Amino acid sequence: MSNPAFEFVRQLGIELAAGEFDLPPFPDTAMRVQRCVSDPDSDINSLGIIIAGEPALAARLMRMANSAMMRRGPMEVTDINTAISRVGMDMVQNAAVSFAAREAFNFPAGSPFIDDLNKLRQHSVKVASLSYVLGKQSKFAGKPDEAMLAGLLHAVGKFYILTKAADHPELFSDREAIDTLIGQWHTGVARAIVESWNFPESIAIGVDEQELKERDRISSADVSDVLFIANILARAGVKVAGELSDLDALARLRMNSEQLAKVLEENEEEIQSMVEALTG
Repeated sequence: MSNPAFEFVRQLGIELAAGEFDLPPFPDTAMRVQRCVSDPDSDINSLGIIIAGEPALAARLMRMANSAMMRRGPMEVTDINTAISRVGMDMVQNAAVSFAAREAFNFPAGSPFIDDLNKLRQHSVKVASLSYVLGKQSKFAGKPDEAMLAGLLHAVGKFYILTKAADHPELFSDREAIDTLIGQWHTGVARAIVESWNFPESIAIGVDEQELKERDRISSADVSDVLFIANILARAGVKVAGELSDLDALARLRMNSEQLAKVLEENEEEIQSMVEALTG
């Protein structure tokens, strides 16, 4: 590693350890959606006006509403308000978060890390889609929408570190240093970002503890359990489901490997449709 690259890694490691790093702002449109969803006096019309002002977000919401996972009958949704009514307010927030993640983390044109960014984006939407199904089909203590939200946010720490590294192209030749930095710090950074973006504490704790393998099997399943299993499936493929019987997280979800494999097989089309809806 060159001296400038070494100094960057060393300094960023110090900043992350001390919690002294610049948190990315939550994009304005997504923030307005978040506030509207949280406001008990808001309605579909007020939320629809916000979404209509951001064509990329509106397109994403329409894709979600017409996906196999959300579709109700043969009729295709063609307007924003009907799309909101079909998917629900919480799922609209998920669409906004998916949009916000693309807006908040981007790289300079020609960056050698572009492929890393695109792969991580694809992984995130896979984890989110799998998390929704796991949240719906298991004994997860929260709502499926919450599980999907956690999936969309689980990698923001990795996005942050990669964004910083993108300013130093020389680091691309030393992937071990970047991978070590990401592996050591991404969950803590993710928690800090999720908290700064004013998401529920359950999501913040979930992204922070998403890689903890040893868990109390008797306790209720939480966000981190869903993320742990969804991450494995997104990385290794759903065919490994039958090999996960010994995992504490799966036991907390009150599922065995055979049940997991069956759920994934029965929801394969829905999972893929949501991945496609969230991509782009």
